[in-house]
Amino acid sequence: MPEPTGPEGPPVDVVRIMKEIRESIQKKREEGLYTDEEVESLAGMRLRAYGEEARIDGKLLERLLGATHDWNISVDYLIRTTRPGLAGRALILTKRLVRPFVRLYTDHLLNRQAQINLYFAHLLHNNVRETARLQVELQALRHRCEVLERERGARPAR
Repeated sequence: MPEPTGPEGPPVDVVRIMKEIRESIQKKREEGLYTDEEVESLAGMRLRAYGEEARIDGKLLERLLGATHDWNISVDYLIRTTRPGLAGRALILTKRLVRPFVRLYTDHLLNRQAQINLYFAHLLHNNVRETARLQVELQALRHRCEVLERERGARPAR
């Protein structure tokens, strides 16, 4: 396969350019210069790592980290059964007849639990995001201290 060429015709050294880009990114990270998107990405990676460590199902973890709240409990549930035939239909009918009475006692509790779940999910996400931001800021301050110490060491003592 021929080397890619630039507008004037000489070959472009893709390996060298990629190496320079990687070095630039590494230098920024050492200095603690992260964009908001990179901090958000760090927070997402941490949340995923915590979920995997807790052995949470991957599909549920993606739903937890998604923008929607479809992972939360809901008072509207489907009434169904795996039993075939007349016994299955009778069971579904019985469940539908009992459901309004059961909901009198459970809807309030489920709504409250859904609110608590949502509150703690927001707390957790914000906490991880803030921790990642503070860690990046700490890394930048450490780098700044190192630079100042080197400058101080390079100057002659008075």
